[in-house]
Amino acid sequence: MKTEIIAMLAFPRKMIGDHIPLESCQHAGNFSSGDTGCLECETRLECEWLYCNDESAALTEKPLDVVADALASAVLYVDACVARAGHNARTCHCQACDWLRRARQLHETAEHVLE
Repeated sequence: MKTEIIAMLAFPRKMIGDHIPLESCQHAGNFSSGDTGCLECETRLECEWLYCNDESAALTEKPLDVVADALASAVLYVDACVARAGHNARTCHCQACDWLRRARQLHETAEHVLE
């Protein structure tokens, strides 16, 4: 299950990465909790999520609850994006809405396993 969640994180990782203005970031999108600029940046939450959940973050070594929490955050982000775009995530068949339905179901399954 953890492997499936990690694979699911690729879509929001790309989506969030495309949203961060890397050309104006002094850290090239690598969040630094000790940098005032990062802490005050408007894309702080997205950047911090990417930093904790990118391909080099050793996700396979993190416990299931941490990876499931990353998926929950990604679901919230993608849900907000599709809502802003005016999509109905229950009926729309675009890539983001399809991902959102699958991710919600996977997260629900993970939550049951973690109980």
